[in-house]
Amino acid sequence: MRVSVIGGGAIGLLICYFLKKNHHDPVLYTRTVEQAKTINQKGLTYIDKFDNGETVFFEAKSVKDFKGSEEFGVVTVTQNAIKDMRFLNQESFKGMNLLFLQNGIGHIEWLNSLPQENISVGVVEHGAMKEGFAAVRHVGTGKIKVSEFKGRSAPDWQRFIFPEECFPVIMEKDWEMMLYKKLIMNASINPVTAMLGIPNGQLIENDYAHKMMKQLFEESVSALDMNEIKSTLWKELSNLCRTTSLNRSSMLKSIESGKETEIDGITGEIIKHADRKNLKVPVSRFVYYAVKVLESR
Repeated sequence: MRVSVIGGGAIGLLICYFLKKNHHDPVLYTRTVEQAKTINQKGLTYIDKFDNGETVFFEAKSVKDFKGSEEFGVVTVTQNAIKDMRFLNQESFKGMNLLFLQNGIGHIEWLNSLPQENISVGVVEHGAMKEGFAAVRHVGTGKIKVSEFKGRSAPDWQRFIFPEECFPVIMEKDWEMMLYKKLIMNASINPVTAMLGIPNGQLIENDYAHKMMKQLFEESVSALDMNEIKSTLWKELSNLCRTTSLNRSSMLKSIESGKETEIDGITGEIIKHADRKNLKVPVSRFVYYAVKVLESR
């Protein structure tokens, strides 16, 4: 089956590799023509945590050439690039089954305006690093959690697009709960690592970084009305820092490479929810401004 993957970042490349390994034909749509040309010429090299490499070949195109001819499509672009996905509003793409894999929740309002009858959302728990245009390093294995946002296509992603033995997909009934949990994790981890330039593990090893993370966690839980499961979420957050101790968050990597971060779709959303409830979230506001300063350098 031909499956479009929109976004040539680390997660997009990782998904293309596993689609190919599962005997599908991914078609990668990239922001730049250069990346598409490189992958078409050299293939994609997948590198596992033991430094073993394997190269697979599939078709890559510029996103400007997207025609929606594939029945299934995975959108892996960042929150910042969602604005460039407005072409999906065209009625000619109505028949596609789409899966959106983004950090944060800034894209949710837009999803309601899309004409597609089958839309799913998901969160990625894998760790991956893009190395150049045509290589991806799989630094942490995990799962993809998927929930139906609209329609009934989510089971298809689990059943034959990403079967359990190849690339585990877990079905979640409540998309909002799923995304809110991930948002709390991102809002607690990413800004601190970006500001301090530290990997995830330092958030539990350094007392001061740990206190900053805890304050962001408390504000995020309150803003999203998740207090009933706060203790469970804190355990999950602490465990995530341990299991991804060497990982450098996507926000930190964006700062290091001089790119715009996803702070608006993560901490910005926490602040919006807090404002609607007249809650004070001073630490979230501080880190939001601090990351914006780092972006502008």
